[in-house]
Amino acid sequence: ARGHRVMTISPRYDQYKDAWDTSVAVEVKVGDSIEIVRFFHCYKRGVDRVFVDHPMFLEKVWGKTGSKIYGPKAGQDYLDNELRFSLLCQAALEAPRVLNLNCSKYFSGPYGEDVLFIANDWHTALIPCYLKSMYQSRGIYVNAK
Repeated sequence: ARGHRVMTISPRYDQYKDAWDTSVAVEVKVGDSIEIVRFFHCYKRGVDRVFVDHPMFLEKVWGKTGSKIYGPKAGQDYLDNELRFSLLCQAALEAPRVLNLNCSKYFSGPYGEDVLFIANDWHTALIPCYLKSMYQSRGIYVNAK
């Protein structure tokens, strides 16, 4: 991390042995419903690794396989992928504000609002849109990029 505080956010597709339940839950709007997500966390090699916990992720994949993360078979998407990854993007925007992480001797507490989001791949493409429309428009994450 070279002196920077770094957090990665991923869906919780499996029971990761080092990740613990933070007991933090947030509500996010997905389609016409409000969903509750929880966060699991582990600290490895100077990085806060956060896993978004929701049945939309866990019920799709059984075991450690990349073949069923996006669809039931190669080349086929799950019909609810847009909802699943909307949920992931919103949870990723909430995590720096709500998680009180104290695993590093150099950093502790929430990350706050002065953060840089890096959206990696199509499933996180909504992060910049949500950042601007749902947060910065309300005076939250004003200096975030």
